[in-house]
Amino acid sequence: MTTLLRFLFSAIGLLVASAVVPGLGHGAFLDLLIVAVILAALNATVGSLLKVIAFVPMACSLGCFSLVINGLVFWLAGTLSTRLGLQFTVSGFWAGFFGALVTSVVASVLGALFIPKDRQRPQGPAPRIKIVN
Repeated sequence: MTTLLRFLFSAIGLLVASAVVPGLGHGAFLDLLIVAVILAALNATVGSLLKVIAFVPMACSLGCFSLVINGLVFWLAGTLSTRLGLQFTVSGFWAGFFGALVTSVVASVLGALFIPKDRQRPQGPAPRIKIVN
């Protein structure tokens, strides 16, 4: 269920980014859900590979170069979705850069608000420790 919520939050982030960032266009909300899946798949494969290859620039920039990689992956997702016939467009690198930034911020805020933390401390007395000699 958490994974489905994350895709929904990414689609909402794409919707907000399309409204705020010039150069981004979108069609139906179902297209945005499909683009969210495409974006997750590209981040897991191409994005991870690019971050491994660009280890030195990322280390020198204290991780800020990952924003450039996220922008490139976002731009690639827009190009791929256009070729698949979806109505999501990214006009260039800077639209992809700021679109990725806005999408990730919106999805992260929604995730923090609506997805419960699994790391809550259990209630009740602490378990006893058995000492075995």
